[in-house]
Amino acid sequence: MTFLNKPALKSSFKLAWPISLQNTLVTMLSMIDVMMVSHLGNASVAAVGLGNRIQFVILILVTGLSWGVGILAAQYYGAGNQQKIRRSILMGIVLGIVALSPIIIASVIYADGIMAIGSKDASVIAIGERYLWITMPSLLFVTVSMVFENALRSTSEVKLPMLLSVVAIVLNIVLNYWLINGGLGVAALGVDGAAIATTVSRFFHMLLLIAVLIHIRHFLRPSSADIKSLNQFQPWKKLVMLVLPLMFSFGVWSVGTFVYQVIYGRMGTTELAVISLLAPVEGMFISVFFGFASACAIMVGQRLGANQFDQAWSIARSFITIAPVVALILGTVMLILEPIIFLPFNDMPESTLALASNIFVLIALGAWIKISNMTLAMGVLRAGGETKACLYIDTIGMWLISIPLTMLVAFYWQLPMFYVALAAYSEEVCKLLLFGWRTMQKKWLRNLT
Repeated sequence: MTFLNKPALKSSFKLAWPISLQNTLVTMLSMIDVMMVSHLGNASVAAVGLGNRIQFVILILVTGLSWGVGILAAQYYGAGNQQKIRRSILMGIVLGIVALSPIIIASVIYADGIMAIGSKDASVIAIGERYLWITMPSLLFVTVSMVFENALRSTSEVKLPMLLSVVAIVLNIVLNYWLINGGLGVAALGVDGAAIATTVSRFFHMLLLIAVLIHIRHFLRPSSADIKSLNQFQPWKKLVMLVLPLMFSFGVWSVGTFVYQVIYGRMGTTELAVISLLAPVEGMFISVFFGFASACAIMVGQRLGANQFDQAWSIARSFITIAPVVALILGTVMLILEPIIFLPFNDMPESTLALASNIFVLIALGAWIKISNMTLAMGVLRAGGETKACLYIDTIGMWLISIPLTMLVAFYWQLPMFYVALAAYSEEVCKLLLFGWRTMQKKWLRNLT
């Protein structure tokens, strides 16, 4: 394997492991929320899972925005221009707040109707409605945090965001346990307690991040001069032209993931509980590789910004080769460890766990395809500004092929849940072919600065 860029892979590990650990912990937190309410029954698990999926749809839009800021930050960092990074951070935060505010307000007002799309169970709808009321406004705090974090990572500062996230996550877990179960003069709040814990920890995380940047006088802390530079039109145009396709692409994909959730919810509360249980488990596995895709994007972006195109291609090729191999190996290990992974969910009904076990096999052995697509799209193509191509490929794979096929299997042929989940993987197969083809064209090898 002499074509692998071994020095780059070694350097990438230093960037990747803090990002992977942070994303794994964040995803684990979603699983902990499900675990901590599992003793309350299928309805509570389904409500939290569906509520988190609805928030996930919106958070993915923020991810697209923050990823766009990160792409520019990586290339500006490679070009040695720190001021433009700070300006991009401020513009990203403004865009995020303006774009999300009406969405969040509408989601709170129509929370019951949104929950009803994903479930026919009245108890699931009632519990989920209160969950959304409490947690949705906190997405504004997440927007600020994510924009700063992606900019920090793009300048190779990966440990600071990880450490601050760990503090916020620990706070969330402690508050979860306290507020869900009660104690110290507070009555047991159940799912409402989990929602309050999430909102408080997100607000604390944002304040802590800003306070630390100011305290250590980090070069990315915006100044008054950076604020004044926001009146320039051209930087806004550049950022908007980059992030709009990203946000739309991420939005198309995230709405599609919600449609999958709706399909399972319409199949029954048990099916919805199963997918609510497994989604964080799969998310934890994928989050391990998210760090490496991010490291790939950072390293490729920095070299594109410095006009080092041969090095950018060498790094991309190495990541593309290694990622699926490692993912398949770890997926097999995860399958072997299934009894241990399912231990926290022993309070759930046996029928639910049996169905979840069948779907888990598909997740463990099929995750390498998702990892390959994540590496190609997030680590390579978007690092070179290929946001529109990714949008088209996501739309084709999900909306023209996978969702129609999945609905056909679930509602027309009425096959068991395993085959419904298998049909959903047609999206990944299609995208793997298209992302691979687009990468080999090398149109993404360009300097955006």
